[in-house]
Amino acid sequence: MLTVNWTEKGGWEAPQIKPFQNLSLHPASSALHYSIELFEGMKAFRGVDNQIRLFRPMLNMERMYRSAERCCLPPSLGVSRTNHALLFVIVGPVGPYFATGAFNPVSLLADPRFVRACRGGVGAYKMGRAEIQLSFLLSSERELVTPPLDGIILPGVTRQSLLDLAREWGEFKVTERTLVMKELLEALKGGRVLEVFGAGTACVVCPVGSLLYKGQHFEIPTMKNGPELATRFYKELTDIQYGRKRRDWAPVIVA
Repeated sequence: MLTVNWTEKGGWEAPQIKPFQNLSLHPASSALHYSIELFEGMKAFRGVDNQIRLFRPMLNMERMYRSAERCCLPPSLGVSRTNHALLFVIVGPVGPYFATGAFNPVSLLADPRFVRACRGGVGAYKMGRAEIQLSFLLSSERELVTPPLDGIILPGVTRQSLLDLAREWGEFKVTERTLVMKELLEALKGGRVLEVFGAGTACVVCPVGSLLYKGQHFEIPTMKNGPELATRFYKELTDIQYGRKRRDWAPVIVA
């Protein structure tokens, strides 16, 4: 693991690489009491040529900077400006995000009783809490729809990569707009939905097979339709990540 200490007086100290170990935190640490913390996730890939690649790392760095700026990253039980912070990085091997496998469909629960993010909050920042996977929808009108970055949606690196690819292909309409449950359910009932899938660093692309909403189960025909688009996105991204396809999105790490 790597650790870097920062203090208001001395700034950033020299980074230290050390064996994986527990962190020592003051019991009054603001991270424990007020969640003044952030999280960022990124993968490194050993390619088909045995070289190590990152995937669009500067997008992760820019997002981490915005998150740090938002939460004003000291052991104190009082509400005060942070004067000490610790940046730490841990590394480890990863497998499929879901226990069911790398590309098996998942079921989603949409519960209107709970609100994950609100306008003016921290939904657009990667703080120390769980994040929702963004869902995309390809309708029979050949339109790819995903929620806009309006302050409550996390600006995901994989999300941006899929939008960039779709716009480069130019084969269907790509729209970032608000998609409410009523519209989605009406489209499902009308047979206009072809695929729904999530996207993220951990899962890359994950098809959605069903949805539970207000006690009613809705089947989504993602797998019945291939899933043509989700599979294409998954292959395109992993080909870049593992070096099968050359692109400046995946810089090689040189020792």
